[in-house]
Amino acid sequence: MDKDHKKKNPFQTSSRSRKRTPRQKAWLALPLALLVLLIAGALFFTVKHAIGKWGGGDKKETTTVAATTTETAATTAARTTTAAQTTPVQTTPAQTSPGQTQTTPAASSEAAGSSAVSTEPLASTPAVTEPVTTAPPETTTAANPGAATGYHLYTAAEVLPVPEGISRNFFDDINASDAGGSWWFGKRTRNLETGEVEKGYDRSAATLALIDKYHAIYRKNEDQKVTYLTFDCGYEYGFTASILDTLRDKNVKAVFFIAGDFVNDAKNKELLQRMYNEGHIIGSHTDHHPVMPTKSDEEFIDELNNLQIKVNNMLGLEYQIRFYRPPQGSSSERDLYLAEKMGLTTVFWSYAYGDYDTQNQMEVSQALEKAKVGLHDGSVYLLHAVSSTNAAMLGDLIDYMRGAGYEIRRIDQ
Repeated sequence: MDKDHKKKNPFQTSSRSRKRTPRQKAWLALPLALLVLLIAGALFFTVKHAIGKWGGGDKKETTTVAATTTETAATTAARTTTAAQTTPVQTTPAQTSPGQTQTTPAASSEAAGSSAVSTEPLASTPAVTEPVTTAPPETTTAANPGAATGYHLYTAAEVLPVPEGISRNFFDDINASDAGGSWWFGKRTRNLETGEVEKGYDRSAATLALIDKYHAIYRKNEDQKVTYLTFDCGYEYGFTASILDTLRDKNVKAVFFIAGDFVNDAKNKELLQRMYNEGHIIGSHTDHHPVMPTKSDEEFIDELNNLQIKVNNMLGLEYQIRFYRPPQGSSSERDLYLAEKMGLTTVFWSYAYGDYDTQNQMEVSQALEKAKVGLHDGSVYLLHAVSSTNAAMLGDLIDYMRGAGYEIRRIDQ
């Protein structure tokens, strides 16, 4: 019975089998396990290194390139921003060649350098391209002459002495009773029905010859149906903004001759900035509005330099003034000589009316009629920005000029 029970037990091991099976050596298990782990670890790190080197790129190197590119782009952006704030123009300061603020060559070079070191993973990084491709704001004023990366103040040593033989007297056709030597213009009368212009008297041949000799402006392009608007701004009286609005709406560019009292008032900063931003010319009407022929050579230079400095201080940028209007139009050959030596074109006028007295303004309809009668080929209009009448009639005057077939140009054109 015991024998049968043993045979039927499936889990019973025969003595024969036990004799054939060698006993396990337990002390070898731990070393073998450690050896397997060491081999597996070595293989793992070998494969990881190979993948990192040949497949995924050197992350440390990529990080360094990214940091360098971002830093370079940030530097470029900072310099570009500085250029936009301090240097609107980018070209030579010539008044007759409108300039525009552009990215400085240094900034452009750095931009190119940033592109050179950029790698594909950095292509989506905005800092690499955005500051370089975005042009500064109105620095922009391609339409604005005088906008430049710098300006020049002429010293006495550069323009003096005045050569012998150059007259310091008023022009020879000034009335003897006029102690200030004020400018007067020749007569041109327009027939408003026929459009014909009758020529009356004019300045003397000697005065006209001096104007030509020193490239001053009295009329301009007299063989063309063109006219020019110029405004004297000795001070602000509340109408300049309206004048600027009309010029903007009518798409007309003018020249504003600024005197010291205008820029001495900080409240006028916005008006001066509008003149610049909207493409008008800013000219010099001197610092203290004196009778210039009565000033010494050094005083003459100071009057123009001081106004130049004040305009730039108010604008917050370097603007080269290129046009000068003598107070009252009083001038001499000496004045024309010095102005030209200082890079300035002297601008007179061929039409004006009594608009400067703020307490005695002409009726708008009457003033408009007089202004229409004065329209002639190459005419240069003098209008005072302190005049309420001028502000009111300006739009109608512009419409009449264009309706008569005239192009309204800026004085540098």
